[in-house]
Amino acid sequence: MTFIKSLMVMLGIIIGTAAADAAYAQDQVAGGSFSNIAMKTSGSWSLETRADGVYAVLSDDFKTRKAPDLKIFLHTSAAGDVGNDNAADGVFVAELKSHKGAQAYKLPAGLDLASFRSFVIHCEQYSKFWAAGTIS
Repeated sequence: MTFIKSLMVMLGIIIGTAAADAAYAQDQVAGGSFSNIAMKTSGSWSLETRADGVYAVLSDDFKTRKAPDLKIFLHTSAAGDVGNDNAADGVFVAELKSHKGAQAYKLPAGLDLASFRSFVIHCEQYSKFWAAGTIS
């Protein structure tokens, strides 16, 4: 009888975990690595649809040089066409929380993601392009 109770408890935990995972599932809309890099930047990024909106997500292995005023933008230009002169011309997403590690930023509501071609990091204080990746 104890074995059956233990089995039932374990089964309940497994089913509960699977249900929780499904409830918090996300769909990746786009993603990639940084292909146009002016300052040392590595790791990957993605755009993900979650229950409460769309998020720009940086991976666990994301790392870039420290700088003041680093910001994330979505841009209508291709990643290879983004530089110092136009990096901040995109739609502002958020200030970068950290120069390394996993991070998520909720995008403004109502954006038409199909109109953007690149994911950009820019140092606004010094008008320096940092890095960009192609949205595909």
